[in-house]
Amino acid sequence: MKKIRPIFHISFLIFLLSVPYEIFATNNKNVLDLERSRELLLDGYIQSDFDNHQIAIEYFTEAIRLNPNNLFAFLNRAYSKHEIKDIAGAWDDLNIALEIDPNNGIAFYNRAIVNWKLGHQLSAIKDYSKAINKNIKLKNAYAIRGILKSNIGDAEGACADWQKASENKNERATLWVQENCLPNISEEFKKKTENKVLMANARRKYFSGEIRESCNYYEQAKINGYKASNFRDKLKLMIITDPMCFVF
Repeated sequence: MKKIRPIFHISFLIFLLSVPYEIFATNNKNVLDLERSRELLLDGYIQSDFDNHQIAIEYFTEAIRLNPNNLFAFLNRAYSKHEIKDIAGAWDDLNIALEIDPNNGIAFYNRAIVNWKLGHQLSAIKDYSKAINKNIKLKNAYAIRGILKSNIGDAEGACADWQKASENKNERATLWVQENCLPNISEEFKKKTENKVLMANARRKYFSGEIRESCNYYEQAKINGYKASNFRDKLKLMIITDPMCFVF
């Protein structure tokens, strides 16, 4: 799941040359702060380019302190936070970036990734849709939105998105279309998407302490043909879930 680097060298140069001081500055100190903020942004970008993300974050943070409207500093700090697994921090920065520029397609694309990692599937779908509307990384945006749609039981929507991703030369999506969607959506794929929802509901009920309801969802999934796809899940079902649900 590839993220977009928020600044490339050419876009950074354009940014430096295109923002007149008078848009933000009201006095000489403000002018100096804005200039220093841009210098720190470049320093941070260089550090992140060498994967020194903790140092990069310090540069971006100081750039933001000097100019709280520094969109590129928020975007890049979000990227670096993501790289050090501070997913919640990246989400916060991307939200602020979108407050500054509500139409920023890169921010929507990267927030979609972060939302997925935080388990916010519906929010991720919405963000991928907004990125798609901005023509951002179409081959990946369509492909991942298709995965997310399959996770919420929308087999038809998943196939439509994978077809779009395939048209944008995503080879993996092409395979998914061939395996699951042609000539028509396969019954097996429909059941898999249904079972994803049933098992997600089973886990949700289990963690909220509603064991009987959790087992009901699990039994529905088994009736619908659900089988664990890896050894760890098979072992968990055999040792924990099946005995527990036998009692209930």
